[in-house]
Amino acid sequence: MLEVWRGRLETEALEAVRSSTGGMPAEFRDALSEIVCQSGHQDLSLLACAASLWCGADPETGLPAATGVLLLRTGIFAHLSLGGFRERLHGLSQPMEGWSDAVTILAGDGLIALGMERLAEGCGRHSAAILTDAVNALGAHGVLAGLSLEMETGRNSLIVPDGRRIWEVSSGRISGFAARAGARLAGASDILLDDAGMAGLLVGRARFLEQGGWMPSMEGLKGKTAFEASTLKEQAEEILGHGPGSALFLSILHPFFGT
Repeated sequence: MLEVWRGRLETEALEAVRSSTGGMPAEFRDALSEIVCQSGHQDLSLLACAASLWCGADPETGLPAATGVLLLRTGIFAHLSLGGFRERLHGLSQPMEGWSDAVTILAGDGLIALGMERLAEGCGRHSAAILTDAVNALGAHGVLAGLSLEMETGRNSLIVPDGRRIWEVSSGRISGFAARAGARLAGASDILLDDAGMAGLLVGRARFLEQGGWMPSMEGLKGKTAFEASTLKEQAEEILGHGPGSALFLSILHPFFGT
């Protein structure tokens, strides 16, 4: 199931890039398409489709959100390929490694704009709420806040007021947003929206730890990431259960499950 939906998502993302960049130089359009295909962010973006299925709808229902999320994720991680980030943040996907800083910045900006455009145009009457959730996940209380804190870790004594560890401010936030968006498109109740978002957050953090992502604030986790990831998986499974509707979610949580 997961492999099939990876293909569907890649096709949708490539079409979004091609249809929106017709006036740009061919080399730049080709670069954007290559980055989307090679970014490695398909699985966590598919949490939108997984959440739609979990909430009783067809996974197709969440595909517009999944496409927007993939474009957003790829754009953000394009920016993280810049040298200043690479020096501080290790083990993260680097889709623009080897490209000039100018191309990296333009590609990242373009993909983030395309992601927002896709969410606005593809999510129907839910577009406004989903865009609000996207801004919250990315902005001053989400990824931007977490990464800015990471860049200062070790230089200043930093405290997150709400009790999260600094690496948790950004880690999993886009995954949680993806799952919440898919649940919203499926017509989920407020309770299911919150549960789907939490499951997505936990899955995103678990995959981040398993894939070797490393941030300065994670110094105290050395040697403990496998245990932390296992705990996060167990918490996600408590929310998801093991019914048919959980199949795609569990495939993303355990990449060799149900593929």
